[in-house]
Formats: sequence, structure tokens, C-alpha cells
Amino acid sequence: MTFWNAVLWCLIGISGLAALYGLHRLGLWLEKRGWLFYKHKKPSSSAAGCFVALQQVLEPPIQHVLHVNEQKRQQAEEGVPGKDDKPMTSDDTPLTP
Repeated sequence: MTFWNAVLWCLIGISGLAALYGLHRLGLWLEKRGWLFYKHKKPSSSAAGCFVALQQVLEPPIQHVLHVNEQKRQQAEEGVPGKDDKPMTSDDTPLTP
């Protein structure tokens, strides 16, 4: 290996490190603007959420089933008697008519 080959490899290594640092700073800037989850902010959902759009394209009827199930659940929760009542504690006694 000649002297100039060694200098060339050192320059390539230094420029590679500089490029990595530049990408790191770019990631921090994008995170500050809210465009990227990089180092400090963590996403609130899982990575599986990325595939929701793909599943909707491949299986469109699934979305309708989920929508109907959500409506049924909301109607069932609205019809529960005593849902908004105060919960009983151990010293409360229920009143019988």
C-alpha cells in the first residue's frame, strides 16, 4: 500500500464520519419540526400501524366489519343501566324498596 492509498482511505473514513454526523443532525432537526421520530420522541403506536393502509387496499371488506363492530359496541355501552351512577363503597348499603 502506498502513501497516497493510505491518505485516500483516511479521507474516505473522515468523510464517512462527517456524513454520518450530518445525517444525525438532520434527524434531530426533522424531529424538532415534528416530521420524524428519531431520538428523543418515541411514537405512540406500534410499528404494525404502518401496515394498516396496505391491509385496507388488500382486504377492503375488513374495514366495514370493524366499523360495524365499533357501532355495536358503542350502542351496547350506551344501553348499560347504572353506567353513570356513583360506584358503591364498602360502607354503602343498597336500598331495597
